[in-house]
Amino acid sequence: MELNRAVAENIKRIRKSKKLSLERTAAMSGVSRSMLGQIERGEANPSVAILGKIAAALKVPAEILLENDDFETLQLVREMDTKPVRLDAGKVVLRPSFPYDDTTRQETFFLDMYISARYEPEPSVPGCVCHATMLSGTVSLLAEGEEHRLMERDAIRFAADQPYCFTNMTHSAARILLCYRYLK
Repeated sequence: MELNRAVAENIKRIRKSKKLSLERTAAMSGVSRSMLGQIERGEANPSVAILGKIAAALKVPAEILLENDDFETLQLVREMDTKPVRLDAGKVVLRPSFPYDDTTRQETFFLDMYISARYEPEPSVPGCVCHATMLSGTVSLLAEGEEHRLMERDAIRFAADQPYCFTNMTHSAARILLCYRYLK
């Protein structure tokens, strides 16, 4: 969403949540009613001074008026639009599912492991947590100094900022959904 539109929606949303009319907000801020109406409709680009006055009238920090959340709840990612990475001599296929999103601070991957495959990535950034859900097959996970045998429909959460390793334990393929969450 463009910044002008985000500012307009933020002001209107906050004003209405405080049950303030356009007229009352204009009087409290010292910004004319017509100017405030133009800002709320996205027709005017307010100066920093005007944003400060509006923020003071609404009793919110000015940066709240500038928040621009581009997050859209509906997003479709098709397998053919993603590029897989082959590892471990082709026995491991890592395919992005959802790319990193700054709002949710997470990204997801499908991990396909064929016979005798091993997936041992470099530890992630500090504070990264992985949620792994077994979709099919059986693997061994060594994480946080413990070994876990994971079977279909098992799920586990572990620190991905420490060394970890998945190993396929059977003579069939295993598929895992990996969700990495980057904590603040």
